[in-house]
Parts: sequence; C-alpha cells; structure tokens
Amino acid sequence: MAGGDTRYPILVDTDTLIAVANSSLWTHITDNVGLTTTNVCKQELERHAEETRETAPEGSRPYQLHHGSRAALAALADDDTPLTQVTSVPRPHGTDAGEESLRQEVVQNPETIDYVILMDAAGRRSIRRAVDDQDEDVRVVTPPFLFYILYDTDLISRREFCEACGELLEREGWTGYKAVKAAWEGIPIDCSDILDDNLLP
Repeated sequence: MAGGDTRYPILVDTDTLIAVANSSLWTHITDNVGLTTTNVCKQELERHAEETRETAPEGSRPYQLHHGSRAALAALADDDTPLTQVTSVPRPHGTDAGEESLRQEVVQNPETIDYVILMDAAGRRSIRRAVDDQDEDVRVVTPPFLFYILYDTDLISRREFCEACGELLEREGWTGYKAVKAAWEGIPIDCSDILDDNLLP
C-alpha cells in the first residue's frame, strides 16, 4: 500500500473495486489512476475473499466477489500501486458501512477529493447531500467513470472504453433501466455503434 497517509483524489467503495478489478482494464487503472478507499471497505473486501470460494463456478457472483476482492487486496498491499486506504473515525458498522465510510471521508476531508465512485443509488444520494451541505466541488459518479478517466487521458481507445463498460454492466448485473442510466451519467461518449441498446442510457 502506497504511503499510509497518502490520499488520492478519487475515493472508491468496495463494489467499485471489485467491479473494476474483475475488468480487462484493471492493470491500466492500477498503473495510471490513484485511488483511495477506506479501512472499512478493505475489511469488506477481506470478508468477501474469505467467505467465497476460489473454486466457485466461473462467472458466478461468488466467483466475481472472490477474485475481484483478491485482486483489489493485492493492489492495496503493493507499495508500488497507487491505491491507498484511509481510516474511518468513528468506524461505521452495518450493511452500508462501506458507503457510510466514504460519506464520512467526504465530510471530514472534502478538500482532498475530486470524485467519489460507487454504484449504490442511495449511497450516491447520501454523499451528494453531504457534498452540497459543504458547498464543495466533488463529483459523485458510478464505476464506469474510472474507464472514462482512462479514455479521457488517451490510455485506451473509444472501443476499449465502450466494450469495458458493457462487460462491467453485464458481469455485475447492473442491467436494469435505472442502473444503466446511472452508469452513463456524466460520461459524454456515444457507444451506440458498439453496444446493444439495453446497455445504453
């Protein structure tokens, strides 16, 4: 883990780390994009890695949780990877603890954050309220935005971007109308010549 006190301006939750760690662009992200998560999200990753089996059927949810969590934890443990964790004080508990730890970080250290990335709609609303209350310029977006950052910095092509987004949405089961619409929010790229309509807003 790169320096314990390092805070990168992109704050990510457990589900985001799992989703992008399972993607074909994970090494692009870990080589080029500085991410910060919380100790609470790290503990959620550890729990997923322990409670799911490495031998789960490929493509199943337990398989995704296990392998995505393991890949994210390996990146956190690697001093050369720009993925760090910060400690949430007080430590949130419960089913939404990871998301709450991100909201807490936004409230306590808003000046260090440019983006907060998570898929859960209620979590995004809660964090946006915290951002608005502090009148800060922090964007709250969904996991495909990490691929957009790669595209926007000329690290991947438009086709690679579109295909990675489509794969992520299908693999994570984020294919309902609202989830797809949310996933593309704030991403100014037209993928209609590459992806099926059901994966587009």
